[in-house]
Amino acid sequence: MQEFQIIPHKGVGPIEFWMSREEVQTIFGEPQFSHDNREMFLGGFIVHFNGYGKVEFIALGKSPQFRAIFEDKCLHEMLADEAVAYVSKFGEYDQNDHELGYSYIFLDLQLSLWRGVIPIEGQAPDDPDGRFFEAVGVAERGYYEPNM
Repeated sequence: MQEFQIIPHKGVGPIEFWMSREEVQTIFGEPQFSHDNREMFLGGFIVHFNGYGKVEFIALGKSPQFRAIFEDKCLHEMLADEAVAYVSKFGEYDQNDHELGYSYIFLDLQLSLWRGVIPIEGQAPDDPDGRFFEAVGVAERGYYEPNM
């Protein structure tokens, strides 16, 4: 299994912001999925391209083919509350995010954590729904704007 380092403002592993589609495909090969400005590799490494065809955002889903490491932790393997607390050591999240609970956007880092379900109070502790984040997003500077 490959490990990729998440480096805020730079990229993830060998993929850096402002790389071209061709440069990304040189590294990863043909995408498993491609639609408009998105291409997916390795069963969950999704690269979003801007209008100039350059990398502007990387979404990392949990995949058996890679681990995405921020500092020294794999955020997909941490309970959601633990992941938020860990990333909060490096920057604050936008507490005005209208999807707070589902998403946590760390504006200074241009990093986001997302889950499609929030755990319901009283669920069994072994119920995985919403207990882990499904995606980690990393963006170029200015991609995320604070909610007003």
